Amino acid sequence: MRPRRGKRTGDRPPLRTRTGRIVGAPLLSVVCLLSACLVSPGAGADDAGIHGRLELADDVNFARPGSLAEEYASSEWNEAFANLRIAWEPSFDRFNFSIHELVSIEEGAGLAVTRATEALLPPPPSTLFNLGSTLADHDDLEVTQRIDRLMIGYTSPELVVRLGRQALTWGSGLVFRPMDLFDPFAPNATDTDYKPGTDMAYAQYLFQGGGDLAVVAVPGRPRQGEEPTADASAFAMRLQASILGHDTEWLIGRDHGDLVAGFGVNGRLGGATWNLELVPTAVEHGRTALSAVANVSDARTLMGRNTTLFAEYFLNGFGVRSSDATFASLPPYLLDRLARGELFDMRRNYLAAGATIEASPLFNLSPTVIADLDDGSLYILLATTYSLHDNLMLVGGAQAPIGHRSTEFGGLPLAAGQAPTLAPPGLLYVQLRRYF
Repeated sequence: MRPRRGKRTGDRPPLRTRTGRIVGAPLLSVVCLLSACLVSPGAGADDAGIHGRLELADDVNFARPGSLAEEYASSEWNEAFANLRIAWEPSFDRFNFSIHELVSIEEGAGLAVTRATEALLPPPPSTLFNLGSTLADHDDLEVTQRIDRLMIGYTSPELVVRLGRQALTWGSGLVFRPMDLFDPFAPNATDTDYKPGTDMAYAQYLFQGGGDLAVVAVPGRPRQGEEPTADASAFAMRLQASILGHDTEWLIGRDHGDLVAGFGVNGRLGGATWNLELVPTAVEHGRTALSAVANVSDARTLMGRNTTLFAEYFLNGFGVRSSDATFASLPPYLLDRLARGELFDMRRNYLAAGATIEASPLFNLSPTVIADLDDGSLYILLATTYSLHDNLMLVGGAQAPIGHRSTEFGGLPLAAGQAPTLAPPGLLYVQLRRYF
């Protein structure tokens, strides 16, 4: 499974000297934020104040023996994180504007593990435009900045148009999200407050009787510095409509050269809610990979506590079943999706179950178990949130991958023989979030 803190949200870094000094200052973000602070909005401007979030975090990681993490870090290591997001989102009548500046600091041996993983799966540029830079880059310290939102939009009762860097989520998956083509969160992500921004053009028409039709274009480059191409871009159309009392979702598009379709439907089962998604993708030589997700969730009172329960089955149409699979033997279409962060899992069949328990009005617990049904390995997660004060949140948790060597969560070998394994480390983490 891919890294826990979601994606590394920085753009590909510009040229650096050997000491890590930037060749070319990040002037655009500074100019934009100074403009946000100095411009006095005219009459009719709403929500023009500066707001954002400061997060301080610390992780303790436990690598499995013989894993790539142990080889590049150690059997146990500590990582510290800090990030500051500053946002300005004014609106003027039907027009709105959004800019988010994000500064991130990471310190610890885990940087070497991330770099080794990215060397195995080189990610393409995460955005069309490079609006970020690396301020410091050392063996165990990295400081980056990027503009994570830069969008102008228009909204009327029937039409929504947005152009620029923004976030978009499609589908109804709870843990796995096959219909979400645009930077989905990993199932084990520990910070899901903000989805990484993507450069796109988005338009949505709202029908008077309910439902909508949305169109999105996400241009991309195969590699930094190259021209955008259709095979590095995504184009999609989604229709939401109510049919026979059920909300349905229909998708068709072209995703990095592959034709993709999708159908989703939800309904009621007693007091519970169920969702079903089918996502076929034409990948190569006429082959179609069918991914699917089905889930059910219910809100109940257990032992006097408000509790939400869920279960979800995921069919990964790009995954492999072979018990002797190695990283070197994975098919190219699976590796492509792992590299660009559309997928995070390598096998075919998964079952996830969990709950969110309101232990008190200020304290929630969220245990989750993910089972790889093909090889029997497990991924156990526990997340907690505690509201310390207005706009001050303490988040903590633990993650434990369980399985034998050659299983996904126990460690998939890089190659046949005694090669290191791609085994996710165990984790204890704590995060302090201050919203303003």
